[in-house]
Amino acid sequence: MHYISHINVRLLFTMKDKKNYLIFYILLCFSACSTTPFTELNSRDNFHLEDSSNFHVSLNKETLPVEMDPILIENLGEAAKNYLIGIGHKYSSDASLIVEISVDSKEKIRVDDHRFHTYPVYRNYLFEPNRIDTIPEFYLRISIHSQDEDKTLWTGLTKWRKGSSYAPKDMPSAELLVENLLVNL
Repeated sequence: MHYISHINVRLLFTMKDKKNYLIFYILLCFSACSTTPFTELNSRDNFHLEDSSNFHVSLNKETLPVEMDPILIENLGEAAKNYLIGIGHKYSSDASLIVEISVDSKEKIRVDDHRFHTYPVYRNYLFEPNRIDTIPEFYLRISIHSQDEDKTLWTGLTKWRKGSSYAPKDMPSAELLVENLLVNL
């Protein structure tokens, strides 16, 4: 009798471990699917935008890098305007609060040392130790600037790479990227 209960406890224990692994795997999948893009935020004196504030949007179209699509920054500006109007603020071309939207690009340098490849030829080129690759990264900065005080009151930064799921390639994805920053306002 004692032997049978010992087997049942052992069987129950192994089933419990399998259940824990299954729960862990499900949580891992959910967390991987619900990640957010890189964000960096800063504010002056814990700034919060007051209800029904008047604002206008400023874009850096004149200093836009050549590889950036000008329609992209216009979509980002429109998305910021729509988001702020949607949460109760008012757009006015002569408002003292300016929502500054700037987009820029930067080349990230990566050393590809091929540690995991043992063949002398890899991807149609000869094996070169310490091969240097560059990866273009794109940055979006949204800042709230007060003309009255001549100060930046709040700023948020995010970045993405070409082909990333966070790239604002159309209006819905631009709205998601802008909302991800402005929700912290």
